Amino acid sequence: MGPPNPLTTSTTLRTVDQFLCSRSSLATTPGLAIADYPLYRYYMGQRKGLGRDRASRIGETLAEMSAAASAFRAGWRKGGTPTDPHERMVVAYEKQQQDHQKSVVQYQGKLKRLRNRVRYMTAAAVIGAGAALADLLVAGPEGIFFIGAPVAVIGAVSARGASKSLTALEPPETPTAPPPPPRPLPPGVVGAEESVHLHRVRLQLASLIPTIADLHEDAALELRRADFEAAPALAMLVERLNLLNQVSAEMTGTPAQRTAVNSAQQVRARLAQGVQMYDELLNAALQMLSAPDPRRAPSAALETAVQELASYTEGLHVAELAGELSDPPAGAPGEATGP
Repeated sequence: MGPPNPLTTSTTLRTVDQFLCSRSSLATTPGLAIADYPLYRYYMGQRKGLGRDRASRIGETLAEMSAAASAFRAGWRKGGTPTDPHERMVVAYEKQQQDHQKSVVQYQGKLKRLRNRVRYMTAAAVIGAGAALADLLVAGPEGIFFIGAPVAVIGAVSARGASKSLTALEPPETPTAPPPPPRPLPPGVVGAEESVHLHRVRLQLASLIPTIADLHEDAALELRRADFEAAPALAMLVERLNLLNQVSAEMTGTPAQRTAVNSAQQVRARLAQGVQMYDELLNAALQMLSAPDPRRAPSAALETAVQELASYTEGLHVAELAGELSDPPAGAPGEATGP
């Protein structure tokens, strides 16, 4: 005969407890207790087993719910991989900037700790050596000498070790992921075609660099560096064209409109020159991939394109500092204008 149905266990146990407790004479008999009855022990074991099973099921359910919640939070924070090339560049750029900021904070903290250690250990070594020397000269090697001398030695060794670590400490590497290209200007705006071309060629170059990195890491690094240095300057030109277009649209029929149009043409010419150099850089990269042995040293065309783009970027910076790139004319949006 098998064990009783678990559904009737509680009712049966209550009946057994009432029956056994009512037999007080048996409970008080020397050498005889309720726990000595086999039936009582059996039902108590059943009750404990049901409690353990119930607790185990509750624990497993809670663990599954916690794991599901953790997976949901991780997926919500990270998000999926963007399919748009522009969005992928945005994600890669922001991630590298965040990692670089963390590295800078860690570097500065470690630098400060090492400098403080050198300073404090040097002071301890000087104080310990002075105390030991004074005690030695005044009264011979007594208690202060045997305290100051070890302090001086330990301080000097610690200061030297911290100084070596400080010398070997290197700052974090400069980020190389270029910022994403600016969104193209609306059709009909001065410089719209150039902004579309810039957006397209920069996305093509970004998709090509990982393939070049597998074949020639140095060439890929040069491409990233050139793009990283030139991208902000060209993005600034696109933003300036957008601002000049707003001024031209809002100040129709005024001298400010004519100034804005002339300035936009000048900025457009500079942008077209930069886009042309990006085209040359992309063509040189493609020629490198089509070479019989792309793993050898980068081609002269690629080196020339990188140098020309770097020179163009430097020229933009110099022109900006010299004020050759005209600012938005008076009456720009957000500025107070006269009657």
